[in-house]
Amino acid sequence: MKILLVSPPIFDFYSSPHRTEPLGLLYIKKALEIKGHTVEIYDATASGKVKKLKTPDEFKYLEKYYCEDTAPFSLFSGYKRFGDSFNKICSYCHKNSFDIIGLSSLFSAYYPDVEELASQIRKVTKATVVIGGTAVNSLKEHHILESNADYFLSGCGTVSMPLFADTISGKTQLSQVPGLIYKNDGKIIRNSFSQSPPWFGDIIPDRSNLRIFRNRVTAQIIFSTGCRNNCTFCSIHKENSFSQRTLAHITEELQYLKNSGVQLVDIEDDDLFSDREHAIEIINVLKDFHKSGMKFTAMNGITAKNIVNIGHLLPEAGFIKLDLSLVCASETAASNIGRPHYLDDIEKINRSAGEKCEVEVFLIPGLPGTTLNETLSTIVHLNRLNIKCGLSPLYLVPGVTMFEKTGIPENLRLCRGSALYPFSDTERDNVASLLKISRFLNYFSTSKNDPLFDENLKYFKKSIKRNQWFRKSKDGMWRDSFQFSLDCSSVLEETLSL
Repeated sequence: MKILLVSPPIFDFYSSPHRTEPLGLLYIKKALEIKGHTVEIYDATASGKVKKLKTPDEFKYLEKYYCEDTAPFSLFSGYKRFGDSFNKICSYCHKNSFDIIGLSSLFSAYYPDVEELASQIRKVTKATVVIGGTAVNSLKEHHILESNADYFLSGCGTVSMPLFADTISGKTQLSQVPGLIYKNDGKIIRNSFSQSPPWFGDIIPDRSNLRIFRNRVTAQIIFSTGCRNNCTFCSIHKENSFSQRTLAHITEELQYLKNSGVQLVDIEDDDLFSDREHAIEIINVLKDFHKSGMKFTAMNGITAKNIVNIGHLLPEAGFIKLDLSLVCASETAASNIGRPHYLDDIEKINRSAGEKCEVEVFLIPGLPGTTLNETLSTIVHLNRLNIKCGLSPLYLVPGVTMFEKTGIPENLRLCRGSALYPFSDTERDNVASLLKISRFLNYFSTSKNDPLFDENLKYFKKSIKRNQWFRKSKDGMWRDSFQFSLDCSSVLEETLSL
């Protein structure tokens, strides 16, 4: 079969281009080629194109936050398409005769865009269209019944996609494809899916369209799948059994990446280094590759408890940055949502590794059971320890009990973090303000040589004191922005000498 796998463009207010390598599709491509199929990947974000778009009606309420602003405490500036247009993708599909076109759908918030792409592809080709990825697992029946796609696939794509290709070519029956979801006389049939890891069969994917991060050629890798934590706001532990790759297979892929010119490897595990003995073995392998110049990150985040006793080894192994997932400030709230809470461990890791590599801690403001004041206090506390703090706004995950009880919007686009959807107007103003405060404190700690530092600090302080933000236009003028009610002055007083 002739098969095209599509990693679609991203429609949002922001994107992280260095983390958009379609690793899952690369694994699937290799699995299909092993079975004799001809496979191409259309990696839409690889072009690096960014096109500013009109803000969709459902996001109009965000325009007061995401506006023109050049201040160091600005947020995003407008809705964009990151990657090639649907027209370009459809033109490629039309010019080439594919038997199967597979679309990747990894996040529920982007599923409507994937469905729109499927609709447009359907108009230009007679190829069988299948949508796969983690977002498929939580789709409601009407999404599938109304879809322009012919089929959906859940579970391990390296197992299911080759069998699906055999089905389309007439070699097997639909019932033999694990994870296949399809329509039959108005009813939806769901085959049980495989939880095999993507490297099933010791696959090592070929690489192309490598990204750049901090001026280094970058590629992603995974050492394990699943997660041993049971956080109530996450679906990873429900949908993926925990599985680890062998040390020999990890070494083989790292050698391939080195030979391909990769300088920085981003490890995308959900529960990295949770097995202490395995972690030490991996770190020793990483040390050997670091000796030849290779460096490492783990931008999907590391749980602090996993590395509290080995943090000092990570800079020696080539880590240039440690992204630590604290999630929430309250130990009680963390316990209630099943999240490991180890602020003390983060401080220990910073003492042992912080002088040799960057440490950044990530929080989720607005998580049920937490308060925004607690989050603010934690941001300031980390800043005083010279630890950078990143905020990931709460987003809704369909299929997760906590959020289903809260209420999943019918428009899945609102599930993304940038939508700031799960909040009242007042809470949304305050969550957006925490994002701005976090950004400025990171700037405050690292940019005192900026010739505009004093001016930026002045308008930040004035914003905090009057509970209304200033924004800086491209013409250099400071203008009024949105108001907020969070009492920040007392918490920031010592840090900024308010």
